[in-house]
Amino acid sequence: MNRRDFINIGAVFLAGGSLDRLLAKTDLSSKFRFNQVPPYRYEDISTEDSKWISVSPGIDFRKTKVYRKSELVDIVVTAKINPEKNRLKVFNNYTPYSCPLLTIEEWQERTGASLMFNSAMYEVDEKYFGAPRALVISGGKPKFPVTAHYVSGMVVAEPTDPSLPKIDLLDLRYDSFDLETTLYTEGVQHWMILLDRKGKIPIKESDWQANRTVVAKDKNKNFLVMTTEGGFFTLYNFGKFLKDKKDLNIEVAMNMDGGYEAQMYINAPEFRYLTYGQFETYGPNQNVSVLNARCQIPAAIGIFPRK
Repeated sequence: MNRRDFINIGAVFLAGGSLDRLLAKTDLSSKFRFNQVPPYRYEDISTEDSKWISVSPGIDFRKTKVYRKSELVDIVVTAKINPEKNRLKVFNNYTPYSCPLLTIEEWQERTGASLMFNSAMYEVDEKYFGAPRALVISGGKPKFPVTAHYVSGMVVAEPTDPSLPKIDLLDLRYDSFDLETTLYTEGVQHWMILLDRKGKIPIKESDWQANRTVVAKDKNKNFLVMTTEGGFFTLYNFGKFLKDKKDLNIEVAMNMDGGYEAQMYINAPEFRYLTYGQFETYGPNQNVSVLNARCQIPAAIGIFPRK
């Protein structure tokens, strides 16, 4: 099933004016709304960062405007999470013949997370709709993909051994992982690694653009979640962006699901932020973007304060 067919089955629906009204109630909604995908060329790029603000204990937030020459081509939002103050929990609704879909707001309402963001890719053909395309661990219980896919990285969290990092991001080319012996009770495998510990971008260049959700680990042991408000970035160019943003101090970064599924919702006592993916292409002449789309998804990842 292709992405256009996916829209037609009802997993993506249009927000109309309701999304604008909801965004107007958030503390940092964008005044600028992207309405197209700009050309993907990554040249003459500059950035403008907002100040980091504390939205919840151990969660800081900022926006980065991305310019090509004088044109605003995207906005990257970053949530920086201190694992000592916040825990990570993986949610996946898939069971054979049944997979309820929820918007990111519904996931947050169901779980009470301070921050909710989309998980990894999943199957979209009818027989296995919603099944994870790579290993998922939730509450110590693994959910296996129905078909094998190459994976290059893995988010892991909440180990039973307190000496291990509470949230970590593994690059499976360098780090070992064994499901039979792992002490981590939460995890999501995925691809691609966008920036590795040697400062390399280990993926090929392409012209496919989309909204992006990316997770990263910085050299201060913080866990970062990044989502784009526009559809400027290819995966390779997002790797270049991360490499250029020296202040983020990235050790390793991994792509999560993108396009319509790229979404984030922060719901803290004095701060709210919401973004839905709506841009996706298969190249410059194959634009399948759906303005004001709000995609329902079978899985999500939540960040919760530690008690």
